[in-house]
Amino acid sequence: MIAAVIPTRYRPPQLEPLLHVLARDDVQTFLLDSANYAHRIYAMWNAGVTLARRMGADEIAILNDDIVIQQGTLPALAVALRSGPDVAIVYPDVNAGRFAPGELQDTAGTWGAGGMTGFCFMFRADLPLPPFDENYGWWYGDDVFEEAVRSSGYRVCRVRGIPIGHVANGSASRRWDELGPIIAADRARFEARL
Repeated sequence: MIAAVIPTRYRPPQLEPLLHVLARDDVQTFLLDSANYAHRIYAMWNAGVTLARRMGADEIAILNDDIVIQQGTLPALAVALRSGPDVAIVYPDVNAGRFAPGELQDTAGTWGAGGMTGFCFMFRADLPLPPFDENYGWWYGDDVFEEAVRSSGYRVCRVRGIPIGHVANGSASRRWDELGPIIAADRARFEARL
């Protein structure tokens, strides 16, 4: 079973079409209200992952509420995820123009350096992966997770040919005055770990 964890605060216009696509793909979806988690994104991700594992998920996708995917996206990611015993995380190809799932491309580094898309990725539920670090408030927790997975000897891969649309900072822009200091603290914490 594929499960999707989606935190939301503003329920942007992209959410309803996303939920429709997931329903058509028979994905078990956990929509989490941000207010119930003090708007802490990594706490929401951990809670959703716990729920998904309890329901027997084999693959768990973490999705933003403001992405656009095509029908078949999560099933194609799940196939790619099971393509090798050392593949732990897969994610779509932001440069893909059409839906034509292809080869895996190993990646390293943060999103800004061409690494994992924190707004849409999938991992295997059966692996002993670390939880998301809830000491991060808004950014960098996915980067720390990605690094920990690689340090454990697993692969993190982009799946070529699976397109995705994302409204960058769509929800965040509505609360930038609040998030700015949180993000600055997250950045300092992330950089201090080096």
